[in-house]
Amino acid sequence: MSSSFFSSTTGDHLSFTGFLDDILLDFPPQNVNSSVIVFSGSDDNNNNNSTPKTNTSSSGSNDGEKNLNPVDEQLRRRRKISNRESARRSRLRKQKHLETLRNRLSGYETGNRELMKRLMFVNHHGQIFRRENQRLRSESVMLQQKLCYLHQALLELHHHPLSASAWPCNY
Repeated sequence: MSSSFFSSTTGDHLSFTGFLDDILLDFPPQNVNSSVIVFSGSDDNNNNNSTPKTNTSSSGSNDGEKNLNPVDEQLRRRRKISNRESARRSRLRKQKHLETLRNRLSGYETGNRELMKRLMFVNHHGQIFRRENQRLRSESVMLQQKLCYLHQALLELHHHPLSASAWPCNY
């Protein structure tokens, strides 16, 4: 009764379908309205909600469901499995994309912190250089004033020579 979509055992783990096959071998179904058990869903670890559906050969529908022939049922099951796999791949792509975005964000945050440190360093040293530059400009103005004063004093000494007694060093 096991179809090609389900494996009866995987290693030491007995699958749900394999478990039911073993039960059916031990306890065969009773022929009441010639019921046939059909399983929908897949037997992977992510989906443990395989539920048996019974198709009866008696007249009337089963809770409003259409009775599908085995080919249509097999196509429906394949489509469901394909859709699940597609959804799983989509989730994995989304997860990988989110991880890539998180990594990029982390890199940008690290780069931003590094740039902020460099900016603080440059601003700090810029302030130091501005203060030093201001001090040097003030010193330059003062030295230019002294130079101008000394130059005027030399010019006056040239035009008005002092007598020897005017110098305090001559005794």
